[in-house]
Amino acid sequence: MASHTLLALAQRPGLWPALVAPDAVPALVEEGIRWTSPTHHLVRRATADTEIGGTTVRAGDWVAAWVASANRDESVFDDPFTFDIRRNPNRHLGFGGGPHYCIGAPASRLALVLLFEELVKRYAAVELTGPLVHLRSNWINGLVSMPVRAVPRGQPVAVRSAP
Repeated sequence: MASHTLLALAQRPGLWPALVAPDAVPALVEEGIRWTSPTHHLVRRATADTEIGGTTVRAGDWVAAWVASANRDESVFDDPFTFDIRRNPNRHLGFGGGPHYCIGAPASRLALVLLFEELVKRYAAVELTGPLVHLRSNWINGLVSMPVRAVPRGQPVAVRSAP
């Protein structure tokens, strides 16, 4: 989530200055979790017969919830294909839900807020300097490599498109 959110900021250099506003970083973290969807899917077995979207699911059937798709649901999110740090409410499913809600979510949020607060305090922007390498996984949405240049505060920020 941290690397994908940093990527979103590098691709949208105009957002970085807005992160100095009060409560901007926690909102960035929530939008980053929605945008990134750390897991591609969650797989469960149905415990009872039910119907989902007009399709019958029998007890014992395997069901996959595609988290990234849920986090772009137009019936839940206004303009879901836009990275919007002002999104409110932001009812994403990045940490799952119900009995399968991630027990580490509060610690993850705290760590991510602290990380981005420090980055915003120290740097005026981040710029991509090379190609991305995505993790090859059908479960985890990750980056293996993302070359960047962090622009220290006080230095000019180059406004250019990502490589």
